[in-house]
Order: sequence, then structure tokens, then C-alpha cells
Amino acid sequence: MKIHRPTFFPGSFVLIFSLLLLSGPSRSFAGGPSGIAGTPLFQQFPLLYQGVMPLGMGGAFTAVADDENAVFYNPAGLDNIQNSSFKILNVSADATYPGLFTLYNNIQSDNQLSGTAQDAAFVNTFNSVANQSFYARVGDYSNYTTHDFSIGLLTNNQILGIPSAVATTSNLASLTALSDTGIVISGAMGFFNHHLQIGGTLMGLNQMFVDIPQLSVAQASNLQSTINSNLTHGLGILGNIGAIYHFDLPLNPTIGASVENIGTASFGQAGSLPQLINAGVGLDPDIGFGRLLVDIDYDDVTNYLYYTGDSLWLHTHAGIQYQFPAILTLSAGVYEGYPTVGFGLDLWAFEINGSYYTEEAGVLPGQNPNHILSLQVAFGWM
Repeated sequence: MKIHRPTFFPGSFVLIFSLLLLSGPSRSFAGGPSGIAGTPLFQQFPLLYQGVMPLGMGGAFTAVADDENAVFYNPAGLDNIQNSSFKILNVSADATYPGLFTLYNNIQSDNQLSGTAQDAAFVNTFNSVANQSFYARVGDYSNYTTHDFSIGLLTNNQILGIPSAVATTSNLASLTALSDTGIVISGAMGFFNHHLQIGGTLMGLNQMFVDIPQLSVAQASNLQSTINSNLTHGLGILGNIGAIYHFDLPLNPTIGASVENIGTASFGQAGSLPQLINAGVGLDPDIGFGRLLVDIDYDDVTNYLYYTGDSLWLHTHAGIQYQFPAILTLSAGVYEGYPTVGFGLDLWAFEINGSYYTEEAGVLPGQNPNHILSLQVAFGWM
């Protein structure tokens, strides 16, 4: 969206971003988060839902959010939306590529064996991928989104497995799975001729959670039964708030901030999701043909998730996106020190988006990269 920028109001943007910072946590847990927040799944993928298009531009979206993904990244971005869309089906999936598919095929072969032969096969399979991370996600966010408003139904299922450094029959890997289902409502408003944008999201979720720190051969060979027997349930209401400020300067710079997981939502034995603060700066220049977006985000400003330590790269996301006048969108970026690429095809009633990114499971880029392919397909009126 191109915004008219007549007057600069520095006091208003200072006030809103001060309030956002004060509303979040001020320091990290002394012993680290527990429950959901203490698992590798949440530590590596702290956002409740990651959009395929933002991932293509390095996961950087806080200061330039302008589609239905704004609901989860920065709801203030709903004020940037000028058209309406109704996605009846909006399915997306992520998978470690190509490692997850190779591991899955090997496990299927191991399950054909029995006794000590099966034990040895499982141990060999997991030792061959020791300390690597394997992630998979499938979800649907069917939604109606228009200027300053969005409502949708969310289903998001994630699983992360990390093989042990030395696999044994009693400890092949750790396994964490999380499923969220519920309703998502979000709204935004622009002030001072839309220089200042403020938004909020409210989510009512049913959550199912599984955490198996040590997966044995017996459990792996009966994985569905193992997951069912370790399942915990919970209900919760939580929200996000955010703000974006558009400066009346050349290249149309923006600054954005959001606070994720506000409230005291507790999901039973799975515990609570901690609040996270993300901030970003962006550019939305008038280029005359199509639209160009640039964004740099710094996630978890207060270093609430102890796993990130002081590593700048694990906090940093940057990207660029070019939207052609019709049909095609291309993007690229840097996600935790690794390059990303993405594309989007909008064919009115049909939309397909794809991205390729890398999640770092270690504390520094290069230690334990998890290369992930992400795909989204939507049908409806767009």
C-alpha cells in the first residue's frame, strides 16, 4: 500500500514503541523456560505460525507486514491491506529436505524387521544422522482478511526430532510435537493519516503437546501409540499486539515492533507460552512498477529464550521482496545467517507460494543447520 505522508509525528511513535517494550518480559528465566517453551521445538520455532511468504524473505516481516500473515507477525500490518481475500482452503507444509524423507524411508525399512535385527537397524539409522534436526509441519489457516480486519480458523501441527549423539536402543532421539486448533481474530487501525498503525490479535486455542526426551526402539516401532500415550491437552486464550510507523522520508522507511503471546494462557501440563518481543525496520519505496519491500528484524529483543545466548545471527532476519504488478512475487533473504529464497503465484482463485530456508539448531550458524522446504496452496477469492 502506498501511504500519503503529510506530517511527521515523532512523539507518537516514541510513545507506542515505549509501551510495547514495557509490556514484554524484561529478562530471561534463571534456569531457562519449562514446558513447551523449554523444548527444542519452541526454541527453534517460537512463532505460533510461520507464513511461507515471509519465510522467503528471511522471516523478516515485522515492519512491512501487508497480508494475512500480519496476524501472527505484526497485526498492525492489517492497516496496509487495501483489498479483501477469502481463502476457503489455505494449506501449508514444511519439511526438512531432503533428510526427513530419507530418514522416514529408513525407519519404514527398519519396521519390517523384528527382534535384535530391528534394534540394530534402528540404532544404525539414528547414528547415521546423530545430532541433526528433523522438522515437519502441516497446517491450514482458512481466513477472511480485509483492510484492518481478519478472522480465520487455524490448524497447525508440528513435530521435531533430534537424534541422540550416540543412539542406543533406549535413547534413539528426542521428539516433540505440538498441535494448535482454534479461532483467530485480528484488527488494526491507522492514525495520523496512517503514519502510525496499531493492531492486535486474539486467539482461542485447543492445544495438544507431546514431549519424549528419550525415544526408545520399542516406542519408535509403535510411534502412533507412543504419541497417543504421551499426549497432554490444554485450552488457552492469548494474543499479539503490534505497531508500525511510516516516516515521511525518502524511500518510505518504516519501523515496527510486536509482542507475541500476551496473556496468561496455560495449556495444561504443557505450561505457558512466554511473551516475545520482535522489532524491525523496513523500506517501502515508490518504484513506479510493482512493489518493493525491504525488512530487517531482530527477534526476541529481550533475549527471553535463553538458547539464543548473545548470538546476533540467531536473532537476525533480513529480506527483500518484489511484487510484480500481477501474478508473480519473488523474494530472498537471510534467516539466522543462511540464505533464503521464495516465490508466489497469485492466479485469482488459486495461490501457490514456496520458500526454502534454514533453521539453526545450534548456537552459531554452521553448527547444526536444518534445511527446510516450505509450500503453501490456497483456494478462494483473492
